[in-house]
Amino acid sequence: MADDATGSSAVLSIQGEQQQETGRVRASDEDVDLYVDGVSDEVLACRERGRHLFPTIRQAGIHFNGVDRDGMLLRRLVCTCCLLAVKVEKWEGVRAGGRTRFRRVASNLEYRTGNDGEVYLAPSGRGHMTPRQIGDSVASKALAGQTLTALRKAATKAAAEAAAEKAAADKAAAEKAATKSAGRTAAKPAAKAAAKAPVKAPAKSGVAAGKARTTRARSAKGTS
Repeated sequence: MADDATGSSAVLSIQGEQQQETGRVRASDEDVDLYVDGVSDEVLACRERGRHLFPTIRQAGIHFNGVDRDGMLLRRLVCTCCLLAVKVEKWEGVRAGGRTRFRRVASNLEYRTGNDGEVYLAPSGRGHMTPRQIGDSVASKALAGQTLTALRKAATKAAAEAAAEKAAADKAAAEKAATKSAGRTAAKPAAKAAAKAPVKAPAKSGVAAGKARTTRARSAKGTS
């Protein structure tokens, strides 16, 4: 009997094996749905994103809020999205080369309760909730009431419209490029013709022409 019991419990899916190896059991879809129904959009955004949004040092500056037992400077940052996650950083200063160099040596997350009693973490005993599970739950609720047939039809129509728009844009771009190319080609012969045309000598003014005639007349008298 013992062998039979052992054999039945040893048959695990790949997902079950991974969960057993990591020691973390994933939450069920039902538990994820219950969690999604009870938290704010900001909490869901952090959950689905898989990370919190903390301000950079450039944005928030750097200020320390305490010192731990080891003399490390403590810096606390609140997530600007959910407002429930607090990143606690530990910094140290090292004197080198005539200046003090600061560096962050460790950090961890703490979670606090919101003003309305909202909490970030799921109730104990429901298992680990992954960003994918949160996203799947949010999507399922958003698409509730729609059939797969209707969704496929709408998606096919959207793809066709996008393809038509792209084809029209490509055609317009090609026509524009062809027009520019034709303009450049037509401009080249005109420029060459202008370069080859002989340059006419400027016409003499009336005064200069009169002087020239007078000079020729005097020369003729002198020879006679």
